[in-house]
Amino acid sequence: MNSKKTLVEEDESAGWLYTFADLMTLLLVFFVLLFSLSSVEAERFEMAMRSLNEAFQGESGANSIIELPHEAPIKTEVPVDIEESLPAQDIADTQADKPNENEAEDQSIAIEAEWRRLTDEVLQQLQLSVGEDAVEVSAPKDGKVVIKVSGDLLFPSGSAEFNPEMMSVLDSMVLTLQKNPDMKLRIEGHTDNIPIETARFPSNWDLSAIRATNVLRYMVRGGLGIERVSATGYGESKPLVLNDSLENREKNRRLEFVLERIPEQ
Repeated sequence: MNSKKTLVEEDESAGWLYTFADLMTLLLVFFVLLFSLSSVEAERFEMAMRSLNEAFQGESGANSIIELPHEAPIKTEVPVDIEESLPAQDIADTQADKPNENEAEDQSIAIEAEWRRLTDEVLQQLQLSVGEDAVEVSAPKDGKVVIKVSGDLLFPSGSAEFNPEMMSVLDSMVLTLQKNPDMKLRIEGHTDNIPIETARFPSNWDLSAIRATNVLRYMVRGGLGIERVSATGYGESKPLVLNDSLENREKNRRLEFVLERIPEQ
């Protein structure tokens, strides 16, 4: 009886220690395993975040949810390839090179007004000298004004010596050019298609060229610089209308004064 009681007491006092020890060991191993796993994940997460910070080059603390021992580098300058593609400077340079639109428009209006004043002045002077029907002044085109004067008024038929009463017409042209030093003059002689063949004028071309040249000489003697005037004869090669009637042939016999601006150098 006593021996049985002693065995039971020994079993009850020592047997649970083995089970408890095993349980504590298992719990210790479990928590060590959890700790090791959590440490690995944190290190991996830290490495991943550090890589992202460096890749995006963010400022310190602005793009990180955990404190990292290595701060991402701060780079404020624009990369070279982006700087080269920025158009702002090119646009500014281009706009600086462009003339001011308002100034260009004002200049165009001023030139047009000057041409209008010039054509009105020439037309008024010539109409006083030869009448409205004998002179025609074209509208300015391509920087030129063409003044057509009837050849029959300026020259007798078959002659290159202009009528003395027509000197006022030529004097008016000289005065216009003297008042506009930025202008030059081209004198063009034209005839109809009726052929001429004399000792002095073998053809209509010779007649038109000598007529234009004589007008040029008169203007140069009147004070016009030789560098501002030229003379050309076209004969019957540039008719205004068909040479199929007396009236049309009279229109084609003419002298043209072409006024144009001297190009700026």
